[in-house]
Order: sequence, then structure tokens, then C-alpha cells
Amino acid sequence: MSKVHTTATKQIQAISIGQIILDDSNYLTLWGHVQQDGVWYPCDLVTTYEVMNTMLRYSHEKNDAVQMTIVEKLENMCRIPEMIDLEAELGAAVVFDNMTFYLSRPESHEWEICTDDACYFIQKVVALPPAGPPQPPAVRADLTETMEHCMQTLLNYYDLYLGYIEIELEDEAARIKAGLADDLSFTMAYYAWQLHHSDQA
Repeated sequence: MSKVHTTATKQIQAISIGQIILDDSNYLTLWGHVQQDGVWYPCDLVTTYEVMNTMLRYSHEKNDAVQMTIVEKLENMCRIPEMIDLEAELGAAVVFDNMTFYLSRPESHEWEICTDDACYFIQKVVALPPAGPPQPPAVRADLTETMEHCMQTLLNYYDLYLGYIEIELEDEAARIKAGLADDLSFTMAYYAWQLHHSDQA
């Protein structure tokens, strides 16, 4: 899937995710439910790694386990597509709330057929204002260190790739030499590199 075309946007304030599907595109497929008017409805969701990172950031320590599960799966990924079964690994689906999800219907009629008209693309996520005085999020030092190490490793791979491109190596050869032959690793390395440089801007 190279690009998702969407229609009108709707807003949801809670979703639950039971499974995450990783493939060789720039998108994640989430199997779960959306909450509307207090009722949970089954739904497939598609989003980008950038939006997923925002969801995890807004959910603070509550979803440390989700973040670590994704990182471990990416590091040890042996097939495409790969599924992360959060319900099996964590004992239950993971609820993301206290934020507003901007959802759109994909325009592709094929998607509607495949998902029984229950598929949305998460365009963006916005955190809801805190109900009371702001509380600093609890941070686990070991988790933060692991994530920083993972991001730095991906950043180093992408810097290496850029170095090979600079000496006019062909793109495919540069990706192989930098350890980024598969599209998923390349995408994650690019996001790590982009995040690092946006933080320095």
C-alpha cells in the first residue's frame, strides 16, 4: 500500500487494540474496537508509525509494555507480515483513551469489501487536556534507556545508508550494506533519523 486516500473525518475518544499487523509498507494495521456513545464496535484501523508513536507518547507509562513489545518484534522480525497479539501477550486488548482520534474512511471500495465496512484510517491524534493539576508521567529508566538505544541504533544505520548514497552507491546496494534491506527496517530507521533531526532543529 503506497498511499491511503480518505474521505470525511470523524472523531473518536477511545480505541482498543487487540492485534497489530506489521508488513513491508509504511503503515500499521490495528485490529480492535472503537468506542462511540459508550458502546464498543469492532473495527480495523490503519495508521502510520508516526501516529502510533504519538499514541504511545500520550498514553505515558500505561503502555510501556506495548512499546517494548513492538520494539522487540521489530528487532526479531523473521517474516512479513508479522502479527503482534497484544491480547495473548498482555492478557487483554490495550485501551487508548484521553485523546481524540481523527478517523477517516478509506476511499478504496476494495477495503470496504474486505472489512465489512468497518475500517478507518487514523489521520492524527490529539491529547485531551488533563482533568486536574498536571502530573508528571512516571518514567522507567530501564525502558527509556532501551528505547534510546534502539532509536540510536536505527539512526546509525540510516546515517550509514546516507554515507553510502553520498559516495554514489546504488540505493539497493546502500540499503543492503547499511543493514536496511527490508522496507520495514528502512522505514523505522528513517523515522528515527527524522525524529533526531527534528529534535535538534
